[in-house]
Amino acid sequence: MNHPIKRLALAMAAALAGQAAAAAPLQPIRHDAFAQSCQALWGKETARSRWVKDDGQGGLAYAPLNGNGDRIMDFSSAGYMGGGVALPAAPVKATVKPSGNASSDLANIQAAIAKVAALPAVNGVRGAVLLAPGVFLLESPIQLASDGVVLRGSGSGAGGTVLKAQGSGHAMLSLGGTSASLTPVGSAAAISDNYAPSGGSVIHVSNAPGFKPGDAVMIRRRASAEWIHSMNMDQLVRDGKPQTWINAGNNSETWLRTVAAVSGNQLTLDIPLSDSFDSGYLGGNGGSVQKYAASGIASQIGAEHLALEGLPNGSSADYGVANLDNLTDGWLNDIQARNFTNGVVVGKQGRRLTLEKVALNHDHNNVDCTGAKAFEFSIAGSQVLVNRSASTGSKKSFYYATQAQAGGPNVLLNFTGRAEACGNIEPHQRWATGLLVDNADVSGAIALGNRGADGSGHGWSMGWGVAWNSKADQLAIAAPPGATNWAIGSSGALTPNVPDAQGVPVPPKLGSVDSANVRVGPDSLYLMQLCQRLGPQAVKNIGY
Repeated sequence: MNHPIKRLALAMAAALAGQAAAAAPLQPIRHDAFAQSCQALWGKETARSRWVKDDGQGGLAYAPLNGNGDRIMDFSSAGYMGGGVALPAAPVKATVKPSGNASSDLANIQAAIAKVAALPAVNGVRGAVLLAPGVFLLESPIQLASDGVVLRGSGSGAGGTVLKAQGSGHAMLSLGGTSASLTPVGSAAAISDNYAPSGGSVIHVSNAPGFKPGDAVMIRRRASAEWIHSMNMDQLVRDGKPQTWINAGNNSETWLRTVAAVSGNQLTLDIPLSDSFDSGYLGGNGGSVQKYAASGIASQIGAEHLALEGLPNGSSADYGVANLDNLTDGWLNDIQARNFTNGVVVGKQGRRLTLEKVALNHDHNNVDCTGAKAFEFSIAGSQVLVNRSASTGSKKSFYYATQAQAGGPNVLLNFTGRAEACGNIEPHQRWATGLLVDNADVSGAIALGNRGADGSGHGWSMGWGVAWNSKADQLAIAAPPGATNWAIGSSGALTPNVPDAQGVPVPPKLGSVDSANVRVGPDSLYLMQLCQRLGPQAVKNIGY
């Protein structure tokens, strides 16, 4: 916590605690030291959103959705080290050359990784294993499970390093600890607010003396039978059989946060929450806050500057690009992957990750849109930034999908998707919240809404999501009961996505649409929020 940007962020969070809690027609988030220097990020667009405005001093002002204060959240903590921090340049500590033999290649790479893992860490980083130019054959994944170890190729283009899939299906890269646990510490405190808004960072609890600034806490939101009924998710039927969306009594979401300030029974969190807490539906024990201790979660692990080769369409083996889980502050950077059935999968315990310049390309020549789609980017974790990445040539895919109950912020920034026929940016299932799709350009749809009884009762897959200055053939933006999804400055045929499955008695209504087919300023919501929170250097740190 000694990083100057981190200290500044906590100080600002504390200073804004009272303001964030107050209800007002507009809630300005104004940092006078940064406001003028962030002006360029407004871009050339003259249109402005009614939901996110210029406060007149170069800052951002957020209009509440309703009298409860729900608003677009600050997404800027998504990414490595919580956003605005450059990926480290790890010094090379070991070099591996290709052997031409799959067993030897993997053994040699793992031996080099073990060697670097035994070195002392400097600022959390031990060093990089450099793979020389050439082709490495892999019959199973490269395992990166030790803190501070980076796998670096000699380039993702011609003359660089190629990892080529061999054997039965498997992922090529595995990043993160082998097992993780989040152990509750002390007693849970009930959230006492009658209504805590989505996008807010201030909550009140029944008993706060046990909390102090710096505490790592988990915030749980339980799914009540009343809330599930209000969402029309207790009547899902597929093929004549009832389908279960979320079981009553289970957590609908869990967020990991840090306490920034305590005042009486009021807690200010370092990052806003991506969903609301309505005691009218959730009941008196619908939300809680509890300290926790984490173990088995690795950090400062990355893979970069690599080309990966799968198998052309028609192979009986399914290969994946990378799995990241039980990992915080990790990354993929400059990865060119061709002909993989599955792309990049981020598990539930993947947090504060950056996936930068990851391009997934396919040489498929047949198109069949029926049946299940593959995932190019599958996100079950939180604070994940997918930046400057792309998917091209897939025969059918979810370009990007959040998984069940993934809590925001998650950000897809400057993404390009071109499928042969059927590719979507589409949250997949069971009430994920807080996704920002920022400056995406895709064929197919950006679908934030209700998947009905598809799958096994995937139902409402996204709430409080935002499509910002994005372009798609179709914008299927629907408003869940008691919530919304936004399409702002985005272009495409507007429609709420009405599920084709059985069991949704009321078609969803259109979400909150603003400035349809006309781009708005700021050009990028994520970059402006990052600049407002941490200053212009944070934007430069991530290459903008």
